[in-house]
Amino acid sequence: MPGGTGMAETTSQDPRIHGALMMPFANVRHLSYAEQLEATRLAGFGQLSMHPHQARAELERRTAKEMLEMAADAGVELTRLDPLSNWNPLWLPTNMDAQYVRDFDIPASQFFEICEALQIRYASVNATFAAGVYTHDEVVEHFAAVARRGAESGVILDLENMPMWGVRTVRDAWSIVADSGDADAGIVFDTLHYVRSGSTPEMLREVPGERIHVVQLNDGPLSLPPGVTLETNCFERDWPGEGEFPLVELLQILAEKDALRQVNPEIFSPTNDGRSPAEIARLSRESLQRTLADAGVA
Repeated sequence: MPGGTGMAETTSQDPRIHGALMMPFANVRHLSYAEQLEATRLAGFGQLSMHPHQARAELERRTAKEMLEMAADAGVELTRLDPLSNWNPLWLPTNMDAQYVRDFDIPASQFFEICEALQIRYASVNATFAAGVYTHDEVVEHFAAVARRGAESGVILDLENMPMWGVRTVRDAWSIVADSGDADAGIVFDTLHYVRSGSTPEMLREVPGERIHVVQLNDGPLSLPPGVTLETNCFERDWPGEGEFPLVELLQILAEKDALRQVNPEIFSPTNDGRSPAEIARLSRESLQRTLADAGVA
């Protein structure tokens, strides 16, 4: 996938992958907005997700029109704002430090204002509350309410399962979305959270393919090394193809379900800090190309 300047060049040719590949904010958050767009373009990807705090800060420096023009000039669409955590009263995580809370604390009203300004249609929702603080029905009620608020701004919400908090497995996430009654909402599928939560192929197959709106690929050991916690491991990921995760099997299931949308290699590794746009582009492109080819979907 050579770098290009037009959307036609950044869209996968495999019919099982819908639309352009995505550069996740996790890979480029250390870069300026202009550099993020450059990394996305050089990778040959056509979509970029943004962190709400960085999007908010950028909107204080330039207008939304200017940001959208810069993206269009790079052949990139701003597709997803990631994540929204403050969507329920007990959202504060009890197992993360104060810096994490600051990084992910943004009122829902501000979050959706950013989506409207930047014409972003998808948002990822993190359930950062502790396990057991809500009943299933209470979580469903909170999710349905925020999904309705998102719809007012033209935004589709996708719930992500995370094993260190209150929505652990793929089945947990889909059951909440399904019971919310929202016909558009979906789930975020992340391979690290799939593996660490003990989710199974059967759970994945239960989710309608059209309700999986983003596929985040990463890798690592099947079992956590001694002394490594779920909280730490969440930010210590390997590039796709560098670990033991069953990525080929998972991609083939997703392809069978016609569920490959907003496909991206999401790596939070601190080793990304200091890497140039060109280096991030190369690592993102090569790891994703390799993994998709191994699964026979690219």
